[in-house]
Amino acid sequence: MHKTTIVYHYLASYRQPVFTKLMQSKKIEFSLYSGTESEIEIKKIDTDVSLKKIDEGGLRWVYLKNRWFLKNKLLWQSGLITLMRKSDYDSVIFLGSPYHISTWFAAVVARLRRKRVFYWMHGVYKDKITFIDYLKLFVFYKIANGFFLYGRRAYNVLNKYKVKPKDNIHIIYNSLDYEKSLQFRKVISEIDICNYRVKYFNDKDTPVVVFIGRLNSIKRLDMIIEAQNYLKIKHNKNCFNTLIIGDGEERQRLEKLVGQNDLRKNVSFLGAIYDEEINSQALMYADLCVTPGEIGLTAIHSLAYGTPVISHDNLNIQMPEIEAINKGVNGDLYKYNSLEDLANVIGNWLLEKPIKNQSLIDDCYKIIDDYYNPDYQLKIFESVLCSDKQM
Repeated sequence: MHKTTIVYHYLASYRQPVFTKLMQSKKIEFSLYSGTESEIEIKKIDTDVSLKKIDEGGLRWVYLKNRWFLKNKLLWQSGLITLMRKSDYDSVIFLGSPYHISTWFAAVVARLRRKRVFYWMHGVYKDKITFIDYLKLFVFYKIANGFFLYGRRAYNVLNKYKVKPKDNIHIIYNSLDYEKSLQFRKVISEIDICNYRVKYFNDKDTPVVVFIGRLNSIKRLDMIIEAQNYLKIKHNKNCFNTLIIGDGEERQRLEKLVGQNDLRKNVSFLGAIYDEEINSQALMYADLCVTPGEIGLTAIHSLAYGTPVISHDNLNIQMPEIEAINKGVNGDLYKYNSLEDLANVIGNWLLEKPIKNQSLIDDCYKIIDDYYNPDYQLKIFESVLCSDKQM
């Protein structure tokens, strides 16, 4: 059986479903090497999962010692070089970050041992590359045999600069807990949606816009509230209610902004919720998910429960998951940093689709069911890693 090692900085909790899926492969024996300390506050996979059997959801997991430097910008993983020199593996997948200094050396060691080296990464996806991007493309990326990417823009950049042959560049997308989302999906009616509106806002006729995620400045949630107020003034009525799930440093400022715009009855803060069944209901029964800033996995979370998504159109700073949005089909994009355009895009969407029907819900499901799930990711890994093609 082909043996592949995956090297990560740490194992974030949301990654557990895909790692569990990889462990179940009948073609590849996957192992994980990572530290247990992170440079940011993030929920991580419990190390006890390494003690479980694979068929019980366990992970083949070897711990490294993370050492962060220069205000947590650079990482050295103690023990990684030794493992690359001595471990039994056919290929190795690293996070494609040049800021993980030990990866440079470990990747070279693996190549010297005639092992295939891949980077699993966002890649470079800006129209104009910077000096750092140049180093990535023409120095760091050259060490690897191939790449697994989250999106097509990064694929196009690698092709444009001929970093590697096209056959060595693979789009693998991203995923959350797909199997759990299938469990919680349900057929919903117009009555169900109206009842949910009444539950939080005592108003069955006004659509609900939802946000779920960390309340930080990058998400620009202030723009949702400002857009809500803009439409209220423009149409002399409240055009949508807002449900915000999550917590973070911006919450107090957002609550103050709600008060200043006299929207206390129209915006509800639920705080951080870790019960996926509750989150699934909020996403399923909402009419629209909006993230004015960079959207990331919030798009995948929302589409997995049949709710269309709106975010901004500046693809140079967006996250790869923006590619899951098919304009006019399962969501829309507004002109970056334009409050007026955000308000109009939301208003026009809700005017045309004041309540979701099953056709719209199915359009949201489709991109997730086809690409953004661990099953698809495993299929790509097996196809590439088990190939006899020389790289």
